[in-house]
Amino acid sequence: MIRHTLLSLLLALPLAAQAVPSLREAVERFDAAQAQVQTLQCPFTLTLRRALLKTPSVTKGTLYLQGSEFAHFAFHAPEDLILHLTPKALISYSPEAREGELMKIGLIKNANRKFLGLGQKLSYLSEYFQIRLEEGKDLPGTWFLAMTPRTLSMRKRMQALNLWVDRETWLPRQVQWVERSGDSWLVELGGLRVNQSLPPAVTGFKLPEGIPLRSDFSFFATRKK
Repeated sequence: MIRHTLLSLLLALPLAAQAVPSLREAVERFDAAQAQVQTLQCPFTLTLRRALLKTPSVTKGTLYLQGSEFAHFAFHAPEDLILHLTPKALISYSPEAREGELMKIGLIKNANRKFLGLGQKLSYLSEYFQIRLEEGKDLPGTWFLAMTPRTLSMRKRMQALNLWVDRETWLPRQVQWVERSGDSWLVELGGLRVNQSLPPAVTGFKLPEGIPLRSDFSFFATRKK
């Protein structure tokens, strides 16, 4: 009876009892999982916390990802916003207001912004960030990867990039980036639809003709409540 009880308890141990893998193993498994994902689609919840504001803003939408080519955030009403992120540029578009913004990304200028796009390999991120791996206590069933910038130039703009990875699939469940100012963006991902066709309007995204593009990027500015 005692043996049976002990066996039942052992079988019932939660995922939290798993040994934390080595960082090398985590990098290899995450990169392998990412390599299998050609496209990804899922609902998302974005929680934006401003250091100077008490109340965070919460918006929802649908994320479309195509490898490391682009991440496309289509926000749900009443938010009038589409974000299209690539390794070379960030485009913000408000369809109803017919306004657009463009932020170009170079090797140095705005380089930290490229990490807003999901789909990056950990082996690539490790070139720019020091990575610490531990249990995802805030999100059961995940590993938590805390990343801090390696270079002084990056630290002047960004405090951290945090990633919660599913223990079974090794795909992202949450991603958070924290600015030097203390402002933070937390993206929670819903059920993932992997390697399915994305809408043509997403894969062929272009701003309509005649839309003026401002060079500032108000998504990173304090927004009115």
